[in-house]
Amino acid sequence: MLPRPQSVLLGLVLLGLAGASSAVEAQAVLHGRVTDAAGTPIPNANVYVNETAQGVATDEDGRYRLTSLSAGTYTMTVSAIGFQTVKERLALEKGETRAWNVSLTTEVVRQDEVVVTGTMRETYVKESPVQVDVVGTDRLQQGRASSNFMDLIGSVGGLTTQLNCGVCGTNAIRVNGVEGANTAVLIDGMPIMGALASVYGLNGISPSIIDQVEVIKGPQSTLYGTQALGGVVNVLTKDPANTPTLSTHAYAKSTGEGSISLAASPEADRVKGFVSGTAVRMENDFDENDDGFSDTARRSRLALFGKGTLSGPDGERRASVAAKFYGENRTGGPPNFTDDLRGSDVIYGESIYTRRGELMAEAWPPGLDRRLRLSGALTYHDQDSYYGTEHYVGTQKIAFGQATWNQEVSASLRVLAGASARYDVYDDNTPATATAEHRLIPGVFGQGEYAIGALTVLGGLRLDHHEEHGLVTAPRFSAKYRPTEATTVRASVGTGFRVVNVFTEDHAALTGSREVVFEESLDPERSRSVTVSLEQIIPFGANPLTLSIDGFYTRFSNKIIPNYDRSPNLIVYENLDGFSVTRGFSVGGNQNFTSIPLTYNASFTVSDVYTQDAGRLTGPKRMPDYYVESFGRDRWSPTHATHDLKIKKEFLDVSGPTGIGVDTYLSVENILNYTQGSPLVDASAPFDRDNDGRPFDTIYTWGPMVGRTVSVGVRVNVR
Repeated sequence: MLPRPQSVLLGLVLLGLAGASSAVEAQAVLHGRVTDAAGTPIPNANVYVNETAQGVATDEDGRYRLTSLSAGTYTMTVSAIGFQTVKERLALEKGETRAWNVSLTTEVVRQDEVVVTGTMRETYVKESPVQVDVVGTDRLQQGRASSNFMDLIGSVGGLTTQLNCGVCGTNAIRVNGVEGANTAVLIDGMPIMGALASVYGLNGISPSIIDQVEVIKGPQSTLYGTQALGGVVNVLTKDPANTPTLSTHAYAKSTGEGSISLAASPEADRVKGFVSGTAVRMENDFDENDDGFSDTARRSRLALFGKGTLSGPDGERRASVAAKFYGENRTGGPPNFTDDLRGSDVIYGESIYTRRGELMAEAWPPGLDRRLRLSGALTYHDQDSYYGTEHYVGTQKIAFGQATWNQEVSASLRVLAGASARYDVYDDNTPATATAEHRLIPGVFGQGEYAIGALTVLGGLRLDHHEEHGLVTAPRFSAKYRPTEATTVRASVGTGFRVVNVFTEDHAALTGSREVVFEESLDPERSRSVTVSLEQIIPFGANPLTLSIDGFYTRFSNKIIPNYDRSPNLIVYENLDGFSVTRGFSVGGNQNFTSIPLTYNASFTVSDVYTQDAGRLTGPKRMPDYYVESFGRDRWSPTHATHDLKIKKEFLDVSGPTGIGVDTYLSVENILNYTQGSPLVDASAPFDRDNDGRPFDTIYTWGPMVGRTVSVGVRVNVR
């Protein structure tokens, strides 16, 4: 059973209210709506107070609210991608509540969103020397209905969701074709989602707590350490100052899945809070591919989140504290397999219990103009699972702390320096971990950014100390050239370093019937990467088209690649005696037709992944010879596409006189009903390891398992 949510929710509410200072003088409130010239709301527009560095993003209805402004005169800046920036001076009186609505005019330049991930400081997309893709919640949920972040992130160009198991549905994020374990997933800039969390923990991130997602493709180890060889996905949680007082969201799917989310935003003086709870239940079995196993795992999930922020007397952000709990029971296998049969040697099934808790905090000490940022996190992850008769139990505890100093030396030069420490305790019941592993990784890093005319260059270096591997360096260099307002060229080079946890990162080591063999003590993987991008704004009247072309090349040494061809009964792990390359390009375009209204995003990625090992050359998605020869499986996965459609209708506007907003939607996922067929090899004999050597396996995965799905949902917001 999952923990009872009442006590946890109460604790999160108290957390959001904790630290409230004594009453201060009545402060002004500024609220309103940002729209285009036709009156269409603009979501994710930035409303920024220049004098206090306080800012919020508009919600999906274009609404914003600033509640901690002292009496005075301020310069307000409102910006959004595809629209001209508006600046206006406003004088606010003590205790005043003012409505200020802004209408933005369409322009060619579409790069005015604020991002923080690329350089660890707030900057605009157009000014960042590192290419950052910004994905708001509206775009994230554009065509689908889900309470699972992993179901949605694959819609971002260059990103794919890597399905690692056709029975239990575990997955990871691939950036530019690089394996999912090489992608660092951050929560509010903190690298706490490694190892165990990278398998099932990502499913516990509910879209209801996300403000925006920032994606960087290419090596980012200089700022974010190991796990960032392929890229970074930074999930930024909601700012309590920009959330409704009360909100709820519920949906139901034709697969039998149902979900409900509840959220509230209490506040007291300079302290604001946001608490959210999401429950998901999917207990329906169906087997459309006739392999005897359910096409999707059954699951019950509870995700709780709470965040409290403290503002200074002038409204600037001083500190925030956030806590998250995630619990899930997941079961995959034949329809007659239940959790009561965990570990059965008669009916093969997979049953995974996951419990995860996170505590995160950050602070900007007063008097330093927000140049010094202190941040830290504590996490606990517990997994208790059965894969057939294989019992796997793993726990991981992480303590992370970091301090950064951001200094503007001159109008052209900015420097950043920082120090971090990560203490990781990992333990499981596999032969790879005879005793619990304790790793302390201290590190220092720095970077300088220099701008001269249309050219901006950035160089940085990180030094980490690993007890087993000594001092590890991670340099990077980036450059941006912007000859016109419509053209931007960027390039980056860097290196990466990663210690591998096989049993948490490669699901094949646990599932199926093959025996795992380690040929040697595994050394860390290392990489060198180059990325190049071109972004061109093509004017189409008031609806400009943004076209982007990205090229990428990553070369791995010491790559750990499982060998399935040694024997049908074995998976052999060893460091590659050679190199592995991931290279390719992606093309994407997006356009916003304000008069229809219609927004579209389209992209495709072509990647070439190959391995050179002692003269043997293999290609991407190469399946073992035995699968092809004995079971007639294809050597290569076919080209395919899926299509989603979502229609939304608003009945009440939360900005209206009632202060209540109501909208409903209908979505159809995988409209053409395309599925890959069974992801299983020899599903009829899941326990046959010793008799004829036929290897039951669950990882023949490359496409959708579930066909056309219809969802209906409703949202209610109270101002």
